[in-house]
Amino acid sequence: MNYAPFASFGGWSGAINAKSPKANQDAAYDFLSYMSSPAISAVDVTLGRTGFNPYRTSQFTNKQPWLDAGLSQAATDNYLGAIKSTLENKNMVLDLRIPLTKRYEQDVLDTAVSQYLAKELDAAGTEQAIADGWNAITDEAGKDKQLAAYVASLGVQR
Repeated sequence: MNYAPFASFGGWSGAINAKSPKANQDAAYDFLSYMSSPAISAVDVTLGRTGFNPYRTSQFTNKQPWLDAGLSQAATDNYLGAIKSTLENKNMVLDLRIPLTKRYEQDVLDTAVSQYLAKELDAAGTEQAIADGWNAITDEAGKDKQLAAYVASLGVQR
C-alpha cells in the first residue's frame, strides 16, 4: 500500500511590501518576528483559536505547553505524533500549487460539494459539475501551462 498523507492548507506565511513606508515595514517585521518566536509560537500552537499547527521541532519535542493547555499525555502524543508522521512522510501530498488554485478548489469544488450536501445535486451531477468547472479553468489557463506548473510544484522533472 502506498500511503500518502495530505498536508491540507500549506500553512501561514507573512510578507512585507517593499514599497510600504519604512516604519510600516519595521512594525510588520517586528510583529511577524514576535508571532513566530519560539516562546510565543510554543503557546499559540496549543490554542485552537489561533489556527496554528506545530511547525517548529521544539513544538514536537517540548510537550509541556500542550500539557499546560489541558491536553492529556496520551492526547498530546497522539496529536503531535499524527502531525509529525505526516510531515516526515516522503509521500506527503501538499495543497494544489498552480495558477488559479482558488478557482479550482473554492469556486468549483466547494460550490459543487455544497450543492451536493444541500441535495441540489446527486453524486453524478456533483462529479460532472466539478469535471466541467475544472476543465473550463484548465482550458482557459492552458493545459500545458497548468501541467508544467504542477510538475514544477512537485520538484520533479518530466
